Amino acid sequence: MIEAFYHAVRLTRPLLRHIAASVDLGARVHGVSVGQRAVLEALYDGGAMTGPGLVRVLALKRQFVFRMLAETDGQGFTERAPNLRRSGSYLYALTEKGRGAIAAIRADELAALEAFASSVEARDIMAWSSVQKRLAEFFAQRAGSQNSGKNGDGE
Repeated sequence: MIEAFYHAVRLTRPLLRHIAASVDLGARVHGVSVGQRAVLEALYDGGAMTGPGLVRVLALKRQFVFRMLAETDGQGFTERAPNLRRSGSYLYALTEKGRGAIAAIRADELAALEAFASSVEARDIMAWSSVQKRLAEFFAQRAGSQNSGKNGDGE
């Protein structure tokens, strides 16, 4: 059993590469890179956030997230405003252009997934989703215990 589970976890590596390539192709149709897409979706789901807040939500390196924010700001997908709760800090939010872009990207992705999902039992999707969530938590905890204090992201 554990060998089959290990093999399933190993399959996530190529799966993630293929997902990223597919997402990148779909996002570029709308003038957005895969990294920018991640920022837009986080703001779409969570509303306005600080840069460090986005770093935490996305679990990506600070420099990468801030580079994506600079790019999305430059393209008019996001805007920043002073954070009234903390001086010297900014809140980033989607513009109408950004909201439209991520909504269109998500609609395209959902349509593709819907076509695939019709070939899979609903209970299998729910089980897979549950296992993926628990695995993400498990590996985040393992990584956190090995890398505690190295992120340095404060608000």
